[in-house]
Amino acid sequence: MKKVDKRIVFYGGGKMAESIIRGLLGNDTLNPENITVGEMIPARCSYLTDTYGITAVTDASEAIKAADMVLVGVNPPQISSVTSILKTILRLDTIVLSYACGVAISVFEEQLGSDKKIVRIVPNTLSQSGNGYSLAHSNENLSEDDKAFVDQLLQGLGKVLYMEESKFDSFQGYGCTGPLWVYKFIEAMIDAGIYVGFTRAEARELILENMLGVVKVLQETGASPTAKIEELTSPGGVTIEALRALQENGSYLTPTIASMEAAVKKCAIVAS
Repeated sequence: MKKVDKRIVFYGGGKMAESIIRGLLGNDTLNPENITVGEMIPARCSYLTDTYGITAVTDASEAIKAADMVLVGVNPPQISSVTSILKTILRLDTIVLSYACGVAISVFEEQLGSDKKIVRIVPNTLSQSGNGYSLAHSNENLSEDDKAFVDQLLQGLGKVLYMEESKFDSFQGYGCTGPLWVYKFIEAMIDAGIYVGFTRAEARELILENMLGVVKVLQETGASPTAKIEELTSPGGVTIEALRALQENGSYLTPTIASMEAAVKKCAIVAS
């Protein structure tokens, strides 16, 4: 992928900003000299500069004035104070890309002006691997070149989905907490492997290879998980016995839905 030759500024240098920076640099989408972070904590600025070779400062006003894009990732209660600053220094052609949880594009339009170029995203939490999805939606002020710039940047974090804003809370709850469930399943399988006699390293290697194989089969064949489970189970066999014991101790479905529902509700609460 061709590098993005644009100047971008992060307003806020927290964990998500760092994750995005790590993904963009790791996937060779941006050069460090194209990135500036505005972060209030001096020690955090020093850490980001030393770790990634970017510019991190407590006052990024001058960088924002020259920026092609400003990425806003502060907590929702801080949005008004951020937009009050941006409104006085933001160029008309600068794209504002928000990854603030639950904050709609209309909020930025109201506070910055309806003529501003606003994009809202839910960033990919698996950007280090180049897999996973970011979700995006923009207002009508972006040109085709602007959209291409945004798309190129987000593709540096993985794949991109464009959806209506009404699905953002659901995506944040489902798409972003999905890796949590996978990690918890792998953690449980490693412990189960130890229980039946493997070392931790052996159990980890076996489950990770199984996970990679399953994902590859589903992607390449288009088959449903149900169909593949049916292929694995034979009458009176080991796999159907494992499935019986699993169902006897509670299915995946109920706790999975409850977990996702709680995450989606939390997104709505944070937004309000």
